[in-house]
Amino acid sequence: MTAVLALAGIGRGAPAPAPAAALASAYTPEQARMLAIRAAQVDGVNRLTEIVLATPLAGTTTVGQALGPGSDKEMALRVFLRSARVVGEPRAYSDGVAEVSVEVPVEVVVHEVAALHAPADGGTVVLSDLARAAVEGCIRTSGSGRAPRDVPPAVLKRLESAGPDELPEMFPAGWVGVTATGRVGAIREARVRAYQAMAAHLKGLYLGSTEKVAGLVEGQPAAEAAFEAFVRSLPVQGDPRMMPDRIAEVDVVADLADMIRVLKDILRLRPESRLTEDRIDRLSIRLKTPQLLTTGRGMPPPAEVRPVETAPVAGGAPLPDWAAETLGASADAEFSSDADDPQQARVLAARSAKVRALADLERQVDAVTLAANVTVRQRAAKDEVFQRDLKTFLSGARTVASAPRAGGKGWQVTLRLPLLRLYELSLPR
Repeated sequence: MTAVLALAGIGRGAPAPAPAAALASAYTPEQARMLAIRAAQVDGVNRLTEIVLATPLAGTTTVGQALGPGSDKEMALRVFLRSARVVGEPRAYSDGVAEVSVEVPVEVVVHEVAALHAPADGGTVVLSDLARAAVEGCIRTSGSGRAPRDVPPAVLKRLESAGPDELPEMFPAGWVGVTATGRVGAIREARVRAYQAMAAHLKGLYLGSTEKVAGLVEGQPAAEAAFEAFVRSLPVQGDPRMMPDRIAEVDVVADLADMIRVLKDILRLRPESRLTEDRIDRLSIRLKTPQLLTTGRGMPPPAEVRPVETAPVAGGAPLPDWAAETLGASADAEFSSDADDPQQARVLAARSAKVRALADLERQVDAVTLAANVTVRQRAAKDEVFQRDLKTFLSGARTVASAPRAGGKGWQVTLRLPLLRLYELSLPR
């Protein structure tokens, strides 16, 4: 995956993090944990987005290529994937790293892609590779992160109040490596699109049963010029939002009373129109809001995004061979004859199979030999902090398959667990 979180020292492959002591002096333990979890969520959502964009859509064309890099459609898909659901409990370690798993139903992704991209042959969108990689109908991935340095109090407050599945702004999350020119370009593009969206929105408003604002404005140069001047005069509301999926967002707001006044002025330029000022005044009743707001989005040009310089794996020493390995375990369970219905039997069997697979993984992990010929089990018996981290590490085992057993008389679950994080946890603190 190419989407790696870079938030002043957040996530795998990010710049070296601040020392734990420095973080402790800047945040409370609860704030540091919350920031690390949020950073891991950002990393997970960005990784999930890259998986979807890289999925073949037709032939060798990927979803990202079909939508168009940096296009409105790609940004719409990215914004949709911000809603990826956090799965299970976040995993927080003693070294300040947190991990979060996120998922999105394949069916929902296919529906969203189909809404954004209609195949040229009129066929349906089928993301076969995505469906094959799904577990229980969902695409799931994990992200990791650390608490960033020097987060302003206002950002902390916003993050603390955001819902668990919400992906709030966390600048510079997602923007490390983007040049100043790239950031300015993304904001400029977002502002242009916000005004374009406002013009389209206003023209689409109904002034009667069939008449729209577009009918009053278009076709007469003076009327078009007056309308365009009004839209260009509208203020930007608040500061640009630099979202962690590398999308800049700008809001433009139109006061309804001002818009009605301008439309009345335009009406006087169109003596042939059958509209009346009274009908224009009724907009306030139709809309039931004093203001209209549109959002524009922009991304930096690819040429303005630089690779982020990565730090070596914690410890700096060459990795032992086992640290690059991924352990796997499969287990199955029979359907219970005591279950009230087949669905309950499947759930119970899947749960039992996962417990057995996890127990197998735990035995394999316990036997891993760390430095000085000390096994994981031996280290955990003497080190309470490592023992707690080990329990957290095991809870992050990824389910890569969960399906009926051959013959249909039970359920089988397969788990995978990369060992790099275990290596990092085993290093001297």
